[in-house]
Amino acid sequence: MHTHHWTYGTTLRSRALTAALFGIVTVLAACKPTTEPVERREPQGPDALIDPGMTLPTNLLVDFDASAYGPIDVLRAARTQYGSAATLTSVSDHLYGWRAVVNGRYLSIDMQRAVADQYGAGFVLGAVGVHLYDWRAIRWSGLNNRVVPVMPIASDLFFNVDAVRTGLANFRSVLITIRNWYDLRMGGESFHYAQPLIVPLQSTQTAAEWNWTSSLTQNEDHRWDLLDSAIVEYQRSYPNPGSSLRVMLVPFTGSSPDVWLGAASTGRFAVAPQRATSIVCPTSGPLDYRCADATYAIGHELGHTFGLAHSCDAYPKDLRCSSSIMHTGKPWDAILLPGEIATLQPLSFFW
Repeated sequence: MHTHHWTYGTTLRSRALTAALFGIVTVLAACKPTTEPVERREPQGPDALIDPGMTLPTNLLVDFDASAYGPIDVLRAARTQYGSAATLTSVSDHLYGWRAVVNGRYLSIDMQRAVADQYGAGFVLGAVGVHLYDWRAIRWSGLNNRVVPVMPIASDLFFNVDAVRTGLANFRSVLITIRNWYDLRMGGESFHYAQPLIVPLQSTQTAAEWNWTSSLTQNEDHRWDLLDSAIVEYQRSYPNPGSSLRVMLVPFTGSSPDVWLGAASTGRFAVAPQRATSIVCPTSGPLDYRCADATYAIGHELGHTFGLAHSCDAYPKDLRCSSSIMHTGKPWDAILLPGEIATLQPLSFFW
C-alpha cells in the first residue's frame, strides 16, 4: 500500500511500460558498432583508462559510502570485446563517449558486459554522474543498511555534464542536511547513505514533462504519478531494494526550485520532488522555506519507509504530535516523538 506526504502525490500505467521498453531499446542501440564521423579525443595517459575515483569530493567521503562501487577498466573491456589490437578513444566527455578503435572503425563498448567480465556475478552496472569516468560496477549485496539516493535525469539534460554535476551537488547538500537533522533528534544516531547514483539511461520524459507530472499530483487521481514514474526509471537500471536498503528518488529537471509537489513512498521506495535537486542547503541550523520543505519531504517519506506512521494518527494524545516531521513539523525545528525514536533506534539503519 502506498503511504504519502500529506498534500503530495494510480498505479503504473501504459506510459510506464512504454518508458521501460524504450529504455531497453536505448541500451541495445548504444551497444551497436558505429562508423559516424566523430571528434577523436585520446585519453590522457594510462591512468585515464581506469576511473580515477575522484567524482566525489574528498570532504564528502564520510557522508556517502562508495565502498561497494568499483571502477571499470575500459581499455580492457575494449580488448575483451574486439581483440587485443583494439585501442581506446573518447568522442565526448559524456558517459557514452568511450569508443574502441579497430581498423579505423569506432565501436561502442558494452559496459554491462565489461562489469560481468571484470567483476562477475553479483555486480550491476551503475553510474554516479554522466561524465566519461562516472561508470561504476556496483556490488549490490555490499549495500547493506544504507539509503541509496538515485537521481533520474530529464531527457533534455542527460547529455549536459555540468548541469548534472550541479544537480548532484544540490541533492547531496539536501541529503546531508536531513541526515544531520535525524542525527540531532536521535541523540547522535542516524541513517547512512551510499554515494548517489543516476539512472544511466536517457529518460523518456523531458524536464517540462517531469515537472508537469509533479504538478498533477495535487489531483487525487494522479497523486502517485511522480512516485510511479520515478520507480519505473529506477527499475530500468537497478535491482529492487531488499530489506536492508531504502531508495530515495529525486528527479533532476534543471533549475526547478519551486517544483515541490509529489513526495510519496511505498514499501522501500521514497520520492521527493525536483526542488531537492535545485537548491543548496546548509548542513545545520535555520533553513529557508525551500530547504525546510525539501528536507521535510525527504525526511518524512524516508520515515515511512522505516516504519513510521503519521504522528497524530499513531500518537493522537501527544500534544506535540503536529510538531513531528511525521506530521507537519519541518526542519530545523521539527521533532521526533519518543515513540518514533523508539521505533527507529533498533533498526540496523541507525547507528
